[in-house]
Amino acid sequence: MSDERRLPGSAVGWLACGGLSLLANAWGILSVGAKQKKWKPLEFLLCALAATHMLNVAVPIATYSVVQLRRQRPDFEWNEGLCKVFVSTFYTLTLATCFSVTSLSYHRMWMVCWPVNYRLSNAKKQAVHTVMGIWMVSFILSALPAVGWHDTSERFYTHGCRFIVAEIGLGFGVCFLLLVGGSVTVGVVCTAIALFQTLAVQVGRRADHRAFTVPTIVVEDAQGKRRSSIDGSEPAKTSLQITGLVATIVFIYDCLMGFPVLVVSFSSLRADASAPWMALCVLWCSVAQALLLPVFLWACDRYRADLKAVREKCMALMANDEESDDETSLEGGVSPDLVLERSLDYGYGGDFVALDRMAKYEISALEGGLPQLYPLRPLQEDKMQYLQVPPTRRFSHDDADVWAAVPLPAFLWGEPGGLRAEGGGGSTSSFLSSPSESSGYATLHSDSLGSAS
Repeated sequence: MSDERRLPGSAVGWLACGGLSLLANAWGILSVGAKQKKWKPLEFLLCALAATHMLNVAVPIATYSVVQLRRQRPDFEWNEGLCKVFVSTFYTLTLATCFSVTSLSYHRMWMVCWPVNYRLSNAKKQAVHTVMGIWMVSFILSALPAVGWHDTSERFYTHGCRFIVAEIGLGFGVCFLLLVGGSVTVGVVCTAIALFQTLAVQVGRRADHRAFTVPTIVVEDAQGKRRSSIDGSEPAKTSLQITGLVATIVFIYDCLMGFPVLVVSFSSLRADASAPWMALCVLWCSVAQALLLPVFLWACDRYRADLKAVREKCMALMANDEESDDETSLEGGVSPDLVLERSLDYGYGGDFVALDRMAKYEISALEGGLPQLYPLRPLQEDKMQYLQVPPTRRFSHDDADVWAAVPLPAFLWGEPGGLRAEGGGGSTSSFLSSPSESSGYATLHSDSLGSAS
């Protein structure tokens, strides 16, 4: 069968599989959104990857398929601009897919190997910046062939859309090959580290039931409005499940898209020509990986949502009925037993801290940057410990009169720059202390605050 019949014969299959992939990835995004109350960085990256697959099958692959079908008609006229658009969009989305898979593996490795640093580094903002950088780099590089960075002796869009890198030009082909090769390598290394660390943690938890866990932290103001939150440690089953999902996505991408694209690009550059099987291989691999991602999301119980949950999520989105009081953080839900609340910008009045009485968090044992947190003295009447910032640090105009009218006992104030727990036998770490070294904190019980107010 000649090349002219192979491509139109496969165009119908590309359109059919592309339409199915479009619906499946849209369902996957809705399922992830319906199952998660709060968007986390990993879920955001998964939805970004699914959206990239949707654009890939809806724009470049559909355009190429329609062009191949129309070429069979006698009144067909070749359009060079359409070929340039196809090449730019196809390579933009191919690079975006490759980088998105790598960012998934990197974030998972970061989450598993350095859990405290991951939660304290605003991973949400970094995930958003990662997606923005991925699309900028992919678009800039892929738009260059359309504006002149190609082989001028025989242009790739003159007599048909020959989109293999060897037909475009040597410079673009080498850059594309290096970017894809480096991204695939980084993704494999990060996935291997994350998988090894997850399995090692699972074995360690079985051997030692007192394994380290990261507490859940929530920051609220005096009115009870949540300002930000830091999610705690994942359950063992959830951690293994998510790591397995990321490892499967990376493995399937490397087998269906990463390595085939590298082989096709290297072979075409070495031969300085393209063969008919190269275009078929690249396009079918792109469609196949777009079809498999929703299957993996559905196989993961954490992201599998039924029709009722998806419908309720859609109704809430269309009615714009999301709770506006919740913070926009991507961090997850909060356990009611572990809550830490403290002032971050010193502009809120009456912020307080509450810690779990029964837990002892030795964070420094895992990461040397944070010292230890010891439980405060348990109270008989109230389960909450309140930490009030002195008036010199708070300087709140709303509470200035209150602090001036109610003097505080001198024995409540601790050492400068830290916090002292009454009767606790030790001081808490600088993790809960003020950034200023000129003033201290006080430990007040709930009855003290009640009498002061």
